Amino acid sequence: MIKHYLISHLRSLWRNRTHAFINLLGLSLGITCTTVIFLILRFELSFDNYHYEKDRIYRVVHEYINSPKPAFSAAMTYPMPPALRQDFPDLEYVALADNNMSDPVITITRADNSTEKFKEQGVVFVDPEFLKIFHYEWIEGNSDALKREKTVVLAESMAIKYFGTTSVVNKVINFNSEFDATVAGVIKDPPLNTDFKFRVLLSNNLGSIKRGWDEWSAGASSLNCFVKLKAGVNQRDFDVKLKGWHQKYFTGKNEEDGKNRNYFLQPLKELHFNTEFHIMGGGRVVSYQRLLTLGLIGVLLLLTACINFINLNTVLIIDRSKEAGVRKVMGSSRSQLVLQFLGETFTITFLSMIISAGLIELALIQLSSVLEYRLTFHPLGDPATAVFLIVLPIAITLLAGLYPGLTLSRFQPVTALKNKLTGSGKGMTLRRSLIVFQLVISQVLVVCTIIVVQQINYFMSQPIGINSNAIVEFELPENKPEIISRLKDRLKVIPGVQNATMSNTGAISGNNWGGDLEARIGDKLVKSDAAVKFANEDFVSTYQIQLLYGENLVKCDTANRFLINESLAKALGFENPADAVGTPIDVWGNKALVTGVIKDFNALPLQAKLSPMIILCGTTAYYNGAVRIESARMLETIDLVRKAWEDIYPKYVFEYKFLEETISHFYDAERRTSYLIGLFAGVAIFIGCIGLFGLVSFMVRRKTKEVGIRKTLGASVSQVLILFSKEFTILILVSFVIAVPVSYYFMNEWLSNFNYRIQPGAPTYMLGVAVTFAVVIATVGIRSYRAAIANPVDALRDE
Repeated sequence: MIKHYLISHLRSLWRNRTHAFINLLGLSLGITCTTVIFLILRFELSFDNYHYEKDRIYRVVHEYINSPKPAFSAAMTYPMPPALRQDFPDLEYVALADNNMSDPVITITRADNSTEKFKEQGVVFVDPEFLKIFHYEWIEGNSDALKREKTVVLAESMAIKYFGTTSVVNKVINFNSEFDATVAGVIKDPPLNTDFKFRVLLSNNLGSIKRGWDEWSAGASSLNCFVKLKAGVNQRDFDVKLKGWHQKYFTGKNEEDGKNRNYFLQPLKELHFNTEFHIMGGGRVVSYQRLLTLGLIGVLLLLTACINFINLNTVLIIDRSKEAGVRKVMGSSRSQLVLQFLGETFTITFLSMIISAGLIELALIQLSSVLEYRLTFHPLGDPATAVFLIVLPIAITLLAGLYPGLTLSRFQPVTALKNKLTGSGKGMTLRRSLIVFQLVISQVLVVCTIIVVQQINYFMSQPIGINSNAIVEFELPENKPEIISRLKDRLKVIPGVQNATMSNTGAISGNNWGGDLEARIGDKLVKSDAAVKFANEDFVSTYQIQLLYGENLVKCDTANRFLINESLAKALGFENPADAVGTPIDVWGNKALVTGVIKDFNALPLQAKLSPMIILCGTTAYYNGAVRIESARMLETIDLVRKAWEDIYPKYVFEYKFLEETISHFYDAERRTSYLIGLFAGVAIFIGCIGLFGLVSFMVRRKTKEVGIRKTLGASVSQVLILFSKEFTILILVSFVIAVPVSYYFMNEWLSNFNYRIQPGAPTYMLGVAVTFAVVIATVGIRSYRAAIANPVDALRDE
């Protein structure tokens, strides 16, 4: 029996090989895309779930409760961990992690006294209990490795990179020529699915070397505090204890700041998905909304492929009706006919799965640069993927094959054998509905792609208030005033350097310094929050920021005058920003008068809103240098800048970035979204078009004599093309009416995440339907044209 069914399947596929090929191609693409999306979702949802007792691990975060809109932060302070240990016996472990050491230079001294330098990322200071909270696989040492002062734990790759072996305990490493640290352990490299990608863990117990401030209100985004609750302690109960607890430590001038905060615990499992908080060390936050959207696209692509199968097989039902009639006369039951058709569907699905296995590997290789990680396809090594690949063909077989099989089995033998079946009725209505559904999917994806691209272009073309052209930025590893002054003097005399400046973060950066300030306006004390920039007197001219009123900063060693932007002037209550000049302000203990007001500029990426800002001198807070270079002498000038920098900092490694490239990288996440949606939109359209090509081929075959008669009576080629195209044109318009509100809803939700956003209008949606219309009509037209130019004599010749 099985042999008989298999031979029957193969004969049926061969007789209808064109349709079988179209089904095979459509299903292969649908399965490939769905599986790739499943692997992406599987990877993203697995972040940091390998840690032991992960449900007891939390990060301490806080909310600014008196802000105009909800504001959250994971920025922490150095006094927090010891206070938590002292006041809460419910905590098993508490640890601070500090990745404020920006790309340090690590020096290794060899046995022959030669040295080798490495500029590294992924270096973090941690409290010893950090190794108790998080799970690491130890090659050498154990979780007590960082209890001693000035010790370091290396990842396996770092140990081999520095010493060529993992047997490196008691080896000595120098950091930034500031201090030595002794290797106390070696761990396996962290896996890809973690937001803690640190490969060099330094003990926070550095003795006399100071790490951070003692102020409770002096939080930094580079500092995070992690805790592990004791077994049986409930998070909600602990949050109740934590509420208001901190206020006893916010005394004096910080008392008001303490009242504006509410501390609570964020579960480890939410770190990767909660967009309200950053992840230290540059980890990626991926919202559940984005993952849900990606999963929905995968389901829709699979449905598109299944719709092709259903449509193509329902039109073949008429041709196969005699076969069904004969089988029923010979004694076959309805269930046997349904099983036969499901078997044929499973055969095509199984072949599609085999083809998809190779396509999935190719897709993952091509997508690695877009995803920024390399996924592998090993279903036998991953139970979840194996189950998915078992369930998927069964689901496709039932979804794509059940309806055609039931329809075929429903025919009466007499009617089928007399060849009185037609292609009209419910089957035609279903086909049209499914085609509309396919077209809606395609148009929604096309419109979404267009809007995402427009939003990225809007970001890149939006004036941000500075001139980023020909600006090169670099780090300042040591910010002692005399060193900064020497470097600046060297840079300003280099031919090709138009301006040079030093600041804490540059003009625009993802790293934002901010805090509260007080201004004395008449007899009234006004408070406001603001972004804080430390910069020298050339900051405004280098970045070509417009000074609207008053005077610029002057060369200084301490903060003796302030610049504020228009937004801060308005926040302080000045309707005319010019009136803010001369206002005394106290920010972080620095007291001076406002001497100038600058035009607003975007100091953060355009996803964030423009905020009030104050700029002041502060030579010990300079971590970023910038030079504006003549475009015609770019390369030679950068070489001279490098030489001057290396003369000042001989122990460090020079690296630079163009500011325009930095700004462009701010929107990489949106570019990845655009690429993925565009790619899947193209696949959806292609799958739909090959299905339409098959349907049109069937229509042409059934209307061959009709076309011949029309041409004999004088019908032109264009009239024949219209005959086949008008129905699809109507279906495109119907799908457009449905696609517009659907795409508007989803893209309005996505655009609401940005403070600077486009307002898509009718042309955007018309462009979406135009793209779909052009592709579909071209597909229909190619097949229709062959029928339109055929010789009518051949069409009318009796068989």
